[in-house]
Amino acid sequence: MRRRNSEALDQVLQQVLKENHLDGKLSEVRLIKNWESIVGPQLAAQTEKLYIRNQVLYLHVKSAIVRNELMLMRASLIKKLNESVGTQSIRNIVLR
Repeated sequence: MRRRNSEALDQVLQQVLKENHLDGKLSEVRLIKNWESIVGPQLAAQTEKLYIRNQVLYLHVKSAIVRNELMLMRASLIKKLNESVGTQSIRNIVLR
């Protein structure tokens, strides 16, 4: 017997994630995973301990020069990071 109300698997998974409030956390994980491809391998090597709390990305930076460069790029980084996951996941970046 064949069911007539079939749905695509990706739609069902998105619905389950949204109902369980896991879609935001999933986009945060994707964002951290894409960090190196967004900023490049040289800048990514100078950053460590990336984590997100309350839509704020926290970065620990090894060098003051890199910290200054990231501060200047903050607005464009936020835009690129949000575009990479397709949602407004990041509002601010804090460099430590």
